[in-house]
Amino acid sequence: MRTVLSALSILLAVLLTGAAVPSLWIDRNVVDEGGFVHLLEPLRNDAEFQTALGTSLASTVVSASNVPAALQPAATGLAKGIVTSLTTDPGYPAAWDEAVRESHRLNFSAVTATTGFTLELRPLAGVMLARMGSSLGVSLGEAPSIEVPVGTAQQRSWLTVMQDAGRLAVPLSLGAVFAFVLGLLFARRRGVALGWAGLGLLLVAALLAAGTFLASMFAGGQGGAGTVASVFARRLGPLFSDSFMPWTGAVAIAGVVCLVLSFVAGVRRRRAAARR
Repeated sequence: MRTVLSALSILLAVLLTGAAVPSLWIDRNVVDEGGFVHLLEPLRNDAEFQTALGTSLASTVVSASNVPAALQPAATGLAKGIVTSLTTDPGYPAAWDEAVRESHRLNFSAVTATTGFTLELRPLAGVMLARMGSSLGVSLGEAPSIEVPVGTAQQRSWLTVMQDAGRLAVPLSLGAVFAFVLGLLFARRRGVALGWAGLGLLLVAALLAAGTFLASMFAGGQGGAGTVASVFARRLGPLFSDSFMPWTGAVAIAGVVCLVLSFVAGVRRRRAAARR
């Protein structure tokens, strides 16, 4: 009976680990605002994405701002020139991070959530208006809200699923640890239990890695209409994959540690039996 209970507990621990690791990653890197900013930080220096984003900004920032009609032709020409060097502006890194924060609040808040996944570019527009105003010798006022859709309504619904998964991160993690401890306590031979746990964790790591690869490919083909949306979709999959793979590696390392401990326990048991 102890062997059966130990086997079931170890199996439950492995299954819960397979669910807890993605939930923890989602909670830390997608649902959490700071984690989301860090996750999208590589896009700040992505030439193709920033070119598409700059083109979108140049075509909308003048018309959406309080630029006087007499200055709009000159401002439009300036905007097209500024976007080519926007990423070199000293205020750009902070403006990008703030744009990602505002985008996160816009999409994850139940109050401000839109029908599709949307980027809020107001902070970046502020950098452009400041440079345009400096060149024209006038103050162009505060930057307006500029929302660029980069996802569909269906993709927006996935954020709700992610939020729900993130809320389960702690219960799943605690359940996995508790089941693992019970598995060791019930086991007649803890070395054997550790061995099965190690094999299970290695299998989970392999499945998570394969799932990450497939999800990355799937995300790359899910862009919405428009150049910004298509480039954003192509870049998002690799960003998710690069961020999640170390977590998969940690599961694999835990599996190897369990196997090593199982081997050590087996060696000690055989030596103790030989002495007797």
